[in-house]
Amino acid sequence: MTEAPATRWPFVVLATLAGAVAAMQIGKVPPAIPELRQELALGLVAAGWIASIFNATSAAFGMGAGIVADRLGHRHAVVAGLLALAAGGTLGAGSTTGAALLGARFLEGIGFLVIAVASPSFIARVTDARHLRLAIGLWASYMPVGMAAMMLLSPLLLEAFGWRGLWYANVLLALAVAAAFWTVSRGLVLPVPRRRSWADVRASVGRAGPWLLAACFTCYTLQFFALMAWLPTFLVEDLGAPLSTAAWMTALVVAANMLGNWLGGWLLHRGVERWLVIAVVAATLGFLAVAVFSGPFPVLVKLGFAFLFSAIGGALPSACLAGAPAHAASPAQVGAVNGIIVQGANTGTLLGPPALAGAVTALGGWSEASWLLLAPGAGGVTLALILRSVERRPPEPARSAA
Repeated sequence: MTEAPATRWPFVVLATLAGAVAAMQIGKVPPAIPELRQELALGLVAAGWIASIFNATSAAFGMGAGIVADRLGHRHAVVAGLLALAAGGTLGAGSTTGAALLGARFLEGIGFLVIAVASPSFIARVTDARHLRLAIGLWASYMPVGMAAMMLLSPLLLEAFGWRGLWYANVLLALAVAAAFWTVSRGLVLPVPRRRSWADVRASVGRAGPWLLAACFTCYTLQFFALMAWLPTFLVEDLGAPLSTAAWMTALVVAANMLGNWLGGWLLHRGVERWLVIAVVAATLGFLAVAVFSGPFPVLVKLGFAFLFSAIGGALPSACLAGAPAHAASPAQVGAVNGIIVQGANTGTLLGPPALAGAVTALGGWSEASWLLLAPGAGGVTLALILRSVERRPPEPARSAA
């Protein structure tokens, strides 16, 4: 990978927009869960899998997708991912059973994975090294931007067109952004990445850093997506909020995450160590999650805790994603390391909503199950301390990117 002579911010923004469209496919589900459960006769746990099966492919094949994206070319990979989102959305809109919808969500997950792996690698190739942490901080906001936008729009679309209309609207959006990305970036000239060998793969897999970053991200997404997927349902069922009110409240909470994304990128840019950002965030989130679901507080206070949970938590994705270039065996292997990190992130996203739903079902209520969210916080602190020792070791020799 050849360093760009100057940061090309329009392309950074364009790649982040593609990520936001991918994140919208996560954000469209929570407001639609009540309607999906009624029309498709889904139980609480089955609805949880509808929310998270989207991420199954990413959890299983993240590193492989990074290798493929490096070979295919990151620009082509982003466009292919957007087209996969459109295909999965079309199939999902036509589903008449929960199983069919799960299969369509799996295909959407393929598109999400490709975009999540290829876009930050694309950004790294159009960004000067001085601005890389800031650019990755901007990229990390793709998730809250996309999720919050869709949570705000979903109630309007659901009321006007139903959940199938919501799915078709996302199909049209994915196709529009794919066309824009292809057209605007058509004249962009980037060095062609060399072909990778199995030795390159072993060099990436054999380092502790990528796996520690992935595990830290897993702990975070277990908490974040468990809370965000079920927050609208919790607000409606336990606190008596109207569905439309619950949707915009949740969207506001999700949007707060982008503040942390930008703050995390800025802190890293200013020299704060990565492990410290991760440890502080992990130590804070578990207690805030418990306060949201079980604390004896009024609704507005609980929403304040949820807002803080999201805003503080946003610094962790920036810290983890910015670690990919630092922990790659060479610049040519950043895509594979991104894949490992995305794999970890989506493992937590996959397991978080059904785990919390299962705990609520087994224990009898949100308050009783909320303590489940403390464990990932403790795990994140432990992993951050291990990462500290790894990052303070003398750097391993880098492999040639040529």
